[in-house]
Amino acid sequence: LVASSISLLAKNIGDYWDSHIVNSSNSTQVIYQGKPLSSRRKIYWKVMVWDEKNVRSEWSSVASWTMGLLNAEDWKAKWIGALIDPHPDSAITYPAPYFRKDFTMKKKIKQAVVYVSGLGFYELFLNGKKIGDQVLAPAVSNYDKRSLKNLLYPYDDQSTQRVYYNTFDVTSNIISKDNAIGIILGNGWYNQRDRTVEGRMWYDVPKLIFQMEITYTDGTSELIVSDNRWKTNNGPLLKDGIFTGELYDARSELGAWNKPGYNDSEWTYALLAKPPTGSLNSQTAPFDKVVRVLTPVFDGRMKDSVYQYHLNMTVAGWAALRVKGKAGSKIKIRYISEEGDDYGQFDEYILKGDGIENWEPKFTWHAFRKIEIYSKDVILDSQSVQVKDVHTDVALNGSFECSNPFLNKINTAYLSTQKANFHGSISSDCPHRERLGYTGDGQVAMESAMFSFDMPRFYNKWLIDIDDARNHKTGFVTHTAPFGGGGGGPAWGSAYVIMPWLYFTYYNDTTILKRHYEGMKHWVAYLTT
Repeated sequence: LVASSISLLAKNIGDYWDSHIVNSSNSTQVIYQGKPLSSRRKIYWKVMVWDEKNVRSEWSSVASWTMGLLNAEDWKAKWIGALIDPHPDSAITYPAPYFRKDFTMKKKIKQAVVYVSGLGFYELFLNGKKIGDQVLAPAVSNYDKRSLKNLLYPYDDQSTQRVYYNTFDVTSNIISKDNAIGIILGNGWYNQRDRTVEGRMWYDVPKLIFQMEITYTDGTSELIVSDNRWKTNNGPLLKDGIFTGELYDARSELGAWNKPGYNDSEWTYALLAKPPTGSLNSQTAPFDKVVRVLTPVFDGRMKDSVYQYHLNMTVAGWAALRVKGKAGSKIKIRYISEEGDDYGQFDEYILKGDGIENWEPKFTWHAFRKIEIYSKDVILDSQSVQVKDVHTDVALNGSFECSNPFLNKINTAYLSTQKANFHGSISSDCPHRERLGYTGDGQVAMESAMFSFDMPRFYNKWLIDIDDARNHKTGFVTHTAPFGGGGGGPAWGSAYVIMPWLYFTYYNDTTILKRHYEGMKHWVAYLTT
């Protein structure tokens, strides 16, 4: 039963959908087939099941879901940024922009909901507190039309574009009359200018869109939206790149910039930015998160200014520092992979000289087993470094164990490797050198992943990425999705036929075939040309 209110469900009235008794063995991926749903609508549901002896269960507890913003006209906010790129064809990037907006609550609130996207990555704060435990958000997609110059592999861009936004209920974060919104933007994949070996792949400089919908207890409502009345400034994050890491100068920190009452008189006004061509879609795929905090083994001081740490496995993520030193002292972190190469993965932190300082990057990740830290002025020890293990947060829902220790070790290595390659709800070929969603690589790992992890929302999103990236005129399927270059052959494009079929056979979800069947046929037709 699906209803518009809890009270109707209590009366066993499903004004949105009453499925009646359905003779089926399906227990997951059951598709809603009720009345059309509208933006912002909160829906309540419960379920009853019959077993093989036709014995009826009790009603389940009441659950609910809320619809996002389904139509372009639901968005009243504007895309804003800190600058118009003066060098759009150069690999030059700029310090991460910080944005803020003060607002005042006029009455007692009932609910406040935020819809937000920041390209490439964002962090959102309300009254000084970070909203959500996600990192590297939103999930990567084919955001926008781009110029795609100097490509190593030819690509006729006949793609579809989309941008994911995230939704948060922030009612509990508004506790006083005066409030402040703060947002930091990172380059992410949207402005990825580190790796240019396969061409000019970036879209534009970072930008954001933000819409807070406030409902008061008296039934009235108010919108707080991003526009050119917001303020922006550069801060301590001088450089951020997915492949090459971050440079953070703590001496340039902005104080309580994301709290109410901050003096932003020397900040400039944000600029209205060119909206990306991608349509705004709610992100239903799982977030990337810090899933574990590890303490590495401290190997000691190897040279006068070099300290070394190691783990017993390779992870994707970053190092978190806890250090003390003089203002201006520099710490450089080198991330070293299993095979001994750093692949250009570095983070650098410059101390402000104010007691114990804690820092970790926010808009990059690295793949590593060993860490070398270079510092002339700061003494490090076993308490100075922790490791944050970061990947798309898919639950482990399968297991393997046998009497052969070697096979058990292989499975453990597989799980670790696979998780390191889950970022932005794509399955990458490697977590350091390329980090791309190679379709051929992904399709051979798909069954193992579905045996081991809860993958429906993950693969549903990645299959949409593949559909978005393909050539909708010829049927050609790109070797990576979202498209980031990369070579391959028929096995890569054929992933778009193999993967939806595997998804269906494992999850019995016919909607995945309905969604992609025409594209699957188009690829097969392309192979005959």
